[in-house]
Amino acid sequence: MRVEFLGTAGFHPNSQRHTSGVLLPDAAPDAAFLLDAGTGIWRLVGRDLPSQLHIFLTHAHLDHVAGLTYLLDVCYGRDLQITLYGDHFTLDAAQSSLFESPLFPLPLPHPTREIVPGVAFEVAGVGVNTFELTHPNGCLAYRFDWGKQSLAYVTDTLGDDRYFDFIRGVDVLIHERNFCDEFGKLALASGHCTSADLVRAARFSGAQTVVATHFNPLTATDPLLEDDVYGQIPGVVAARDEMCLDF
Repeated sequence: MRVEFLGTAGFHPNSQRHTSGVLLPDAAPDAAFLLDAGTGIWRLVGRDLPSQLHIFLTHAHLDHVAGLTYLLDVCYGRDLQITLYGDHFTLDAAQSSLFESPLFPLPLPHPTREIVPGVAFEVAGVGVNTFELTHPNGCLAYRFDWGKQSLAYVTDTLGDDRYFDFIRGVDVLIHERNFCDEFGKLALASGHCTSADLVRAARFSGAQTVVATHFNPLTATDPLLEDDVYGQIPGVVAARDEMCLDF
């Protein structure tokens, strides 16, 4: 299983990072999964993709959905079947606000499937479940199960422990680390995680592979050098745009 990071910044892009997007190009036979749709989606324009693209949206904030408008170019010149997944609020925001004048001149042309948090379902034979996180206007964590492998995607959440049971025993944990510990008050106010929150979640999950993403775009150096995250989570990976991992 390959994991490709299309965008690893939160809030807005910078010269090194676009906003959130994680691609699983071989998630299922003839199907790719895309987790969130930030500005990093432009990297899919013109590249080889299977015939089906399933897009799982965590929430409706622009750094996670703005790239949906790029799908016109992603689909150009090929027959690509796209389905969008999200809760009612997120899908409604995409359809009635993002893909609506005056923000965008065309309607959303792809089918959607509404998710009820906590109700498991299957996509292309892969088990999918969600958990509602603590974040302004809500956010979904996703867990994907292939039988012998599992991956959890947790972004935009307050550093509480409400979702810890949801990620317990996962093989790969992709988790946000928006702020260093110094900005704990800002993290609390905005519904995001600090280094300490990431460390707690990683240790509880028992994940073999932990990848941190959704970094503060104002951070100019490796974000995990802050608070010695590398020392606290052995083997942790700081996601970079266009980075690929296999598991």
